[in-house]
Amino acid sequence: MHQIVSNNYAKIKKLQRISPIWLIPIVAASIGLWMVITTINSQGPLITLELDNAEGIEPGKTPIKTRSVEIGKVQTVHLDDDLKHVIVTAQMNVEAEPLLLEDTRFWVVKPRIGKSGISGLNTLLSGSYLELQPGKSKEHKLEFTVLDTPPVTPANAPGLRIELTSEQDSALAIGDPVLYRGFTVGRVEQAEFKSDSRLMRYQLFIQAPYDALVTTNTRFWLNQGVQLQAATDGIKIKSGTLETILSGGVSFSIPAGWELGEPVKSYRSFSLYADEDSSTIRRYPDKVDYILLFDDSVRGLNPGAPVEYRGIQIGRVLSVPYFIPGNDLLTVKSKQIPVLIRIEPGRIRSDMDKDQLPNWEKEFATAIKQGLRASLRPGNLLTGGLYVDLNFYPDLPKPAGLGELANYHTLPTAPGGLARIEQQIVQLLNKFNKLDIENVLFKAQTMLTETEAAMANVRKVSASMDKIATLQSTQQLPADLQKTLAEMQTTLQGLSANSPAYGELNRSIQSLNRVLREIQPMARTLNEKPNALLFQPDAHDDPQPRKAR
Repeated sequence: MHQIVSNNYAKIKKLQRISPIWLIPIVAASIGLWMVITTINSQGPLITLELDNAEGIEPGKTPIKTRSVEIGKVQTVHLDDDLKHVIVTAQMNVEAEPLLLEDTRFWVVKPRIGKSGISGLNTLLSGSYLELQPGKSKEHKLEFTVLDTPPVTPANAPGLRIELTSEQDSALAIGDPVLYRGFTVGRVEQAEFKSDSRLMRYQLFIQAPYDALVTTNTRFWLNQGVQLQAATDGIKIKSGTLETILSGGVSFSIPAGWELGEPVKSYRSFSLYADEDSSTIRRYPDKVDYILLFDDSVRGLNPGAPVEYRGIQIGRVLSVPYFIPGNDLLTVKSKQIPVLIRIEPGRIRSDMDKDQLPNWEKEFATAIKQGLRASLRPGNLLTGGLYVDLNFYPDLPKPAGLGELANYHTLPTAPGGLARIEQQIVQLLNKFNKLDIENVLFKAQTMLTETEAAMANVRKVSASMDKIATLQSTQQLPADLQKTLAEMQTTLQGLSANSPAYGELNRSIQSLNRVLREIQPMARTLNEKPNALLFQPDAHDDPQPRKAR
């Protein structure tokens, strides 16, 4: 019997089933992945902050806020590679990403005491935190430098920002007020020293609408508490208000009599003046420098002293003394002291410009030839300050013109007021020295001796007169004189017009007149011919009458 084998048979396979237990880790992994993605999407960017020190900053605790709303938190704090700064990494929220711009600013909020008041007292209990101030830029940024002090004004506040430059170090501090006629209109935002220009630079913010007060002719000056100034024109004492004494700050205005000027744009640069008086001094672009050579002492003449012409300031002193390269003060122009001055022709002529400056210099040289000289005059006897006075001196020889020294023109000088008085006193003393004083004194002594002798004679005469006055006969003189006057009056009464004596006297005078008339021909003859009494007069023919025609 044969066995039949069939090739068709069923194949048995095992079914591969996933165990339900695996669903749990799969779901957990999915949830975890979702949470990670959601967390990453909700965290926002990671930023880097650079600080000078980490005072009050704690990793994982210190928040970052804006307008008191937390928008991030500090993650790590470590030193920079150069060991000079602190690097802080902070995780920001998603809603904070639009705030991270190029001009965004960060600072640490902590208790502070400044001129503007006390701030950050709420951090005494809650701890310090980082404050974010959004910017206006369109560029995003993730690395920032934290400010040492809070910004004085918001970055988006309407107003005007300007720059001031000053040679005075630390004249202003951040937060100092900016005043206009005593009213606070802004604050000092920045203060830094520029080593390249060796000047202090300040940034001021003037809030709107007061920013319109700043024009091209605006002048800024420091607020001084109590200022004592001794100058050539006297001693000045100025005192500010109580606010300016306590807080200082800077004020601005347009000097009286000046035009308003044109409006300015942000970050325009201005000069910061020491006081209000110096801010009102106009700056003249056209100027000419001269050297003065003085024989007098320059003690009391300081840089900045005025140069005047008959009481009108036309310039100022630049250097006292002016050191000339290659020369010392004992060998320059017969040991004269050189002083460098600056004359600003714009003070004399309002239409002065660069084209007219050469003509003015020629006119000035002509005035020098006509006798214009410079001299030192006392501006204040109390302080001893001097100033330079330009005037004409007709009694001095006229100079030949301008001189040359160290690439400058030199102006002729004249002795100052006190020096001229000293010279006149010396000349007077020289004249006294030339006099024969011994002869004069001898004659004076002789005159005094003669005067004493004359006075002795006068005293003798006076004594004699006193003796005569005491005699009885002298005392009788007034009575005798009175008697004589009475007799003369009686005699004159006897010669009155109605008295016989008066008539007899009148007839005698008439007879005398007739005799005198008869004697006149004989006197005339004797006058013409004195020998008429000794010789007969010449015979003359009788006059013949003329016949009738």
